[in-house]
Amino acid sequence: MLIRKNISLDDKYLKKLQPLLDANDGNLSAAVRDTIEIADTALTYHKSIDEAIKFLKETPAKEELNDTIKNGENTIINRTMLEWLFRYTKGRLTEEELVNELINPFEISDMKELEDYLNQISKNYQWTIRTSIKCEDIHNPDSALLLLSNSTINSREFFAQLIAHFLARWKQLDVEHIFRRANSTQISFKKNLSVSRNETMPGIRKHFGYLDIICRELDDNTEFWTQLMYTYNVERYNLVTLHRNQFETFAAGEVPNPTKILERLCKQSVNEMALPDLLMYFRKMYLATQLVKNIEIGLKPGNESVTIFHDFKNERVINNLVEYFSNIFMEQGTPFVTISYSSMIVFRFYKEHEPADSSDLTEMEEFKEPDFFSKE
Repeated sequence: MLIRKNISLDDKYLKKLQPLLDANDGNLSAAVRDTIEIADTALTYHKSIDEAIKFLKETPAKEELNDTIKNGENTIINRTMLEWLFRYTKGRLTEEELVNELINPFEISDMKELEDYLNQISKNYQWTIRTSIKCEDIHNPDSALLLLSNSTINSREFFAQLIAHFLARWKQLDVEHIFRRANSTQISFKKNLSVSRNETMPGIRKHFGYLDIICRELDDNTEFWTQLMYTYNVERYNLVTLHRNQFETFAAGEVPNPTKILERLCKQSVNEMALPDLLMYFRKMYLATQLVKNIEIGLKPGNESVTIFHDFKNERVINNLVEYFSNIFMEQGTPFVTISYSSMIVFRFYKEHEPADSSDLTEMEEFKEPDFFSKE
């Protein structure tokens, strides 16, 4: 039975019907019948028209992904397994070849194109990561703000590193700050022209490659580091790391000067360092050597201090330790006084011509020669 009814269609809907009109030689009734058949089929497998439309829009990307899986370009991996890989490769830098594999530099000319490209990649690979980039100059930005949302924090971390490498290589932008939240990662970038395009930006190494040197060393000298870590673990870290030449000097009954070693690690002369910088380097280095138990530093301007905690009992060893550390501070040039307790050594620094406040110290002496020290 045929029922005739009048329908009203806007021009935009007639344009959408045009392929069906063409297929039916301009017969509008036939085109509408085909539309109804399509809608009926869609609703058979989907709960609503909107869900069906979403599925149809995503289908080409999924089919393209399936094709890349069939030809071996991509592979399927369990999400839990992928998350494990992301988590346990954090801190290692990705190679430029991998970055270019996922972000083709020849398809991107400005930051807007990069944002669109990254969102398309995420959609194609079903990563669900949403990318937003803000900057004043899309062609040659001096700074930029990247916001990654959705997915997991480890997935965003990996994706963020790829983007950071790309921006460093092609826009000379370095990572300035990273703010990690449960459902988003925000990264601020700033132009850095002091590093060549072939070098790793310091911000990228700090925030994404902090384990890279360690892991490379472990890969190259696996047997040595495995045994060393096993020994440290068995001995509960009651081992001391000391330069071979310094050990020889100590073994000969003399006190070495560790200044040159500290300068090599800091890549700066001690006498050129500001006192607060020296104290922070000092604490970081000597806690790592396990030569002492703990180091506390005070950085109040004009009243800087270092308090060294140890568990040595031999008086001569303690005196040598005082002289050993004093060599560094005398090289820096800021006047200081010291006091040695049974398990603690205190260095107090003061400005030239301003005697230190010794009200809380007893039998304190200024260090002018390496063998001058005070003891309780």
